[in-house]
Formats: sequence, structure tokens, C-alpha cells
Amino acid sequence: MILSGLSGRIFKISEWISRLAYINILWLLFTLAGLIVFGLMPSTVALFTVVRKWVLGQKDVTVFSLFWNTYRKEFVKSNILGVVLVIFGYVLYVDLVFIPAEGIFYTLVRFGVLVISFLFLIVLLYIFPVYVHYEWKINMYLKYAFILGASYPHLTFGMMISLLILYTILTIIPGIIPFFSVSLLALIIMWIANQVFLKAESLAVNNTKEESS
Repeated sequence: MILSGLSGRIFKISEWISRLAYINILWLLFTLAGLIVFGLMPSTVALFTVVRKWVLGQKDVTVFSLFWNTYRKEFVKSNILGVVLVIFGYVLYVDLVFIPAEGIFYTLVRFGVLVISFLFLIVLLYIFPVYVHYEWKINMYLKYAFILGASYPHLTFGMMISLLILYTILTIIPGIIPFFSVSLLALIIMWIANQVFLKAESLAVNNTKEESS
């Protein structure tokens, strides 16, 4: 039975609420199953894999099966990526903490580290969408997460604003955090990142046509 009008809209909203709550709980459980340290990355990759299907309109996927299979398949590779990200982030953090605040030279160095930290933030925003959308080596994920994010600054800025709004909502209504925090974050990031992928792929197709003509 296909519902239309107000009933149809209410049904779709309820369906999305249940999906997001379910996938958020799965993320929590599988993260804990991996003792958090080893479960965080594969759980997040599995989460984005499911959300990507939804963003692409493939809503009839078996969520648990897809989540579990992705979790197992990407356990080692995603954790290697996680180690790389943690090391890079830790180095930036240490630099910011221990660089003296006085002197022109150190001020310039600190500014440079802040710029690199901002660029690293772009990588963090796009790394999971790129990871689940493309089949590449780890160094390629890092490279293109930055390239794609930096190439479409308006969409990247929109992503940051959307996440800031989400953060504000979660601080106002903390009771929804166990059910909608990570899943909503993944949905926002994946949807905007998919717009970037479509634009980049369309541009690549047009450039190929121009070269061949």
C-alpha cells in the first residue's frame, strides 16, 4: 500500500527516524564490541556504507547484514587508516601545545600549523565518504579526501555549518544522542559529499569528452 499526502509524509519521516536510530545503535554496539579502540573505525566505515546506500536511493538494503559484512571486511584496513589519522592529528596537537606563543618566528610557525590543521579537518570530513565510495589504497583516500573537499569550498563550508547546527541541537537535546548523533552526522556528511562526487565525476566526464573531440 502506497500512502500519499500527509499520511505518506508522516510515514516517510517515521521510517527515516527508525532507520537512523537503528543504525546509530548498531554503531554503538559494534564500536563497543571492538573495545572502542579497535571498533571505532570499522563501525564508522560500516555506518557510512549503509548511509551511502540510502543517499543513493537504495533503501531496501538489509541493514544488519551490510553493516556486519562491512565491519568484518574493513576491520584491518580501516584500523590502519585510523592509526594514520591519529598519528597525524597527534603531531598537530603536540605542535600547537608546545610551540611558544611569543616571537614573530613562532607566531608564523603556529599560524602554519593552524592552516595545516584546518586542511586536516577537511580530510577528516571527507575521508569516510571517499573510503566507502571508492576502492583505493589508503594514501589515495587521504589525497582525494583533501582534493575533493578543497575543490568545492562552498559545499565543504555548508557541511561545516550543518554539523555545527547538529552539534547545537544535540547540546540542547542531549537525550537523543544515543539514537541520532552519529547517524545524523553521517547522513549530513554523506549527502553533501555525494554532491561533490557527482560534480567531480561530471567534470571528469566533460573533460574526457573535450580531450577526445
